Amino acid sequence: MKVMLVFPPRGFTSKNAMPHLGLAYLAAVLEENDIQVEILDAQVERLSWKDLKKKYLQSKPDIVGISSLTEMRFESFKSAQIAKKSLPESIVIMGGPHASLSAHDTLLNVPSVDIIVRGEGEYTLLETCKTLENNENLESVKGISYRENGKEIIHNDSRPLIKNLDTLPFPAYHLLPIEKYNFKLNVPGVGKLSALNVITSRGCPIGCAFCATSRMLGKKWRARSPSNVLDELEYLIETYGIKAIWFSDDIFTMNKKRVMEICDGIIDKGLDIKFTCSIRVDTVDKELLSKMKEAGCYSIFYGVESGSQRILDEIIEKKISIEQIKKVSNWLNELEILNNPSYIASFPDETNEELDKTINLMHELGGKASFSFLKIYPGTRIEEIAKEKGVLPKDFSWAKESDMRKIFSLPSAQGDAPIFIDKLSLEELVKIGIEWAESPESYEYPLFKRAFKTLKEVRSIEDLKRIFIIGKVYIKYKYLDVIKSAAQRGNRNGQHKKVV
Repeated sequence: MKVMLVFPPRGFTSKNAMPHLGLAYLAAVLEENDIQVEILDAQVERLSWKDLKKKYLQSKPDIVGISSLTEMRFESFKSAQIAKKSLPESIVIMGGPHASLSAHDTLLNVPSVDIIVRGEGEYTLLETCKTLENNENLESVKGISYRENGKEIIHNDSRPLIKNLDTLPFPAYHLLPIEKYNFKLNVPGVGKLSALNVITSRGCPIGCAFCATSRMLGKKWRARSPSNVLDELEYLIETYGIKAIWFSDDIFTMNKKRVMEICDGIIDKGLDIKFTCSIRVDTVDKELLSKMKEAGCYSIFYGVESGSQRILDEIIEKKISIEQIKKVSNWLNELEILNNPSYIASFPDETNEELDKTINLMHELGGKASFSFLKIYPGTRIEEIAKEKGVLPKDFSWAKESDMRKIFSLPSAQGDAPIFIDKLSLEELVKIGIEWAESPESYEYPLFKRAFKTLKEVRSIEDLKRIFIIGKVYIKYKYLDVIKSAAQRGNRNGQHKKVV
């Protein structure tokens, strides 16, 4: 049996491409069990749809496994369609966050997808491949959804989560085109360093209303042992010569003792690396942050989300306080660790006054901030609220592009995910987005470069309509102020002449 694992072409992406570890973990488990597997990262390979078809025909896999993110689900669906047309005898399997959390909708509306692997996929995909290879019935495979006899949609029981993550092999980096990734981390005082991403834990016990992590990977936080993590770091340094690491866990610091041991290991082994990670502000203290700094931590990302305690408590259920946020921010500044707070606008029932609190907190904390509008993901509480409020139609399908034409999104900036628009109007949101983009806290690059990038990625009439709305708001709020100021100056000058 031959398996091809695919990350689709095009779609929403960051400017620094990094390896897709989800596919690399799947491939490693298949390889360990003597299944022939290859990874095709069509995005980093810059493949066109015609190129993708050629790759399918050249490889002729028995199974095509396609990754799916909500932001670029339509690219995943098109990749599946091309696979089914090119290789009608092949089985097309889809996994990843989007398909996992919208399995019924996907199978109902995307006929080219045969099977969906839900949730944590390593052993589910392995068992599915073995079952198909032996021509056995899929009913015993936990964690999949599929069509019975091509018609009735069946959802098998969920698969228990992997208890011991150390039992997983390291990701199959050797199957990735590592030389084509341009992932670098910009370390203050050092410059841009070649980097790779590493996952050391899975799951989140909090379950914020907008986040899909706990729905996808469970509310029980599970972690690799410090020795297992350190072994992978040594392997990456020796094999690929990397100088920096992004620990891409949702919460790297959930267990203080574990992080202290990882940091001590980095120091004791003399691993010359810099690293960044994501935390929750209620999982760190100054002692831990000091140890992380000593081990090479130069930047920390943490979710603030809102400057309104009501939004944090009642809408997000974040379980943190504004005071905790300020305390951690002060510690980071004292230790000279780059502050990278993240903010979101347009929560359900959010008012202008509450948004002002967020902006004021952003200016107070400083650092390099990330800012976005609230995105709606399948399977989350925010999706439920969106349908209750009419932000999404009750019969909304994630798989129909026609349904997206009725919903506002910003594909070039935030991917093709619906944006929650409630009490704050679209104009108000765009205005605040423009203000952030021009502020000292803005994380990326100047507004004109963002605008150029947006124009480059136009793919439809809907994209042009969205850009027109943004442009209209920009002109209204940016240039009308200039005109008003000029008019006021003219009036003052006129009055002065009359007096003279």
